[in-house]
Amino acid sequence: MTFTHTTARSQAVPPPSLLQVLILDDERFDRHRLARLCSGLDMACEVANAVTLSAFEELIEQHRFDLILIDYGLPDGTGMEALQMINMSAQNHTAATIMITGQDKEALAQQAIDSGCRDYLSKDDLSAPEFSRAVANALRKSKLTPALNAQTYPRADVVAIVEHLAAKSAQDIKPMVSRMMRQVRDLRARSGSDLGDAPAPTGAIEDSCVNIWEFLVALERSSGEAIIAQTILEEGTPQSRSAPKTTIKPPSPFSKVRG
Repeated sequence: MTFTHTTARSQAVPPPSLLQVLILDDERFDRHRLARLCSGLDMACEVANAVTLSAFEELIEQHRFDLILIDYGLPDGTGMEALQMINMSAQNHTAATIMITGQDKEALAQQAIDSGCRDYLSKDDLSAPEFSRAVANALRKSKLTPALNAQTYPRADVVAIVEHLAAKSAQDIKPMVSRMMRQVRDLRARSGSDLGDAPAPTGAIEDSCVNIWEFLVALERSSGEAIIAQTILEEGTPQSRSAPKTTIKPPSPFSKVRG
């Protein structure tokens, strides 16, 4: 069942759009009570009702809602399952959600909040002022979430973070490569081979270690701008046409082993 009701103020000055509300509750008295509370808000509301989880799931798949009021105890499940459905809904995952239940348990309230519910109210203590406060709070949080997800950071901060991570990674890996080079030298010493007459597998390992070392040195000394530019270049985006070149690799301290 779907119906529309507005406040006296909204009737005088029609709002640009209605607040789409969905009530999930299996008790008829509670559904009408919540609908009356919605009619007392400072905005026009269009209210839809669901009595079971299956009906609720069908509604959120077909329509987008701004506010969803959820009862905990349902004939075919709980309000926590309804929250999971909302979180997985492509068009309703950012809706303002309030759990309104007769079970006034602190653990249940915390579980609902942890699952993404914007607020929690007890039916026993429900009043128009408290309901209005909870709705305003839930709507404010629901509008804030997409803004936080879309937040961007200044390029200078991104460049500094990339440069720091690159240098730190190189510094952490270089000791491991150095140990590998010492182990190759130990193999040469034990086999009695001189530096210029190593077995093919040992020489291949040594060459790989030298290449890795050179890359790490270059990475450690590269600017954040150069790293970002190289990443864009390798991904083949249009921005790569104007991207600066990466830092030239310095000579490896192990280069003398090759000759």
